[in-house]
Amino acid sequence: MAVESKVSLALSAVLAITVLAASQLFKVQLAETKSLTIVAGILSSLFFMLTLTAIGNLESVMFGKGYEIQLIPEVAFSLLVALGLAASIHRVSITVCFISSLVILYFMNSISQQKYAIPEAPQTKVEKKKRK
Repeated sequence: MAVESKVSLALSAVLAITVLAASQLFKVQLAETKSLTIVAGILSSLFFMLTLTAIGNLESVMFGKGYEIQLIPEVAFSLLVALGLAASIHRVSITVCFISSLVILYFMNSISQQKYAIPEAPQTKVEKKKRK
């Protein structure tokens, strides 16, 4: 079920702030064991996804529906903020966050291509006749 861009902006921003607050609140517990540092990296990649969604919806509200998220400003900013969040917990969390954020970005892109891409017309192959 899809929601409007304004509602999605509010939801993703609130959830991103919630993930940020929870990860900082439980920072000591997340850094204690190996498995919890991996969980901290996955939480940070969830924060990446939510901030990227919030930024995309903010741009959609401000600039219109045709505006697209670009790799350098929006994705890089969201990734750096998420990596900073992971770095505040543990060094291993940075690596887990980076890898899982790239996986999330791949799947977000493929879902977006399936939903919003304009299908291209099949190109006809022009054959040249050989001279005898």
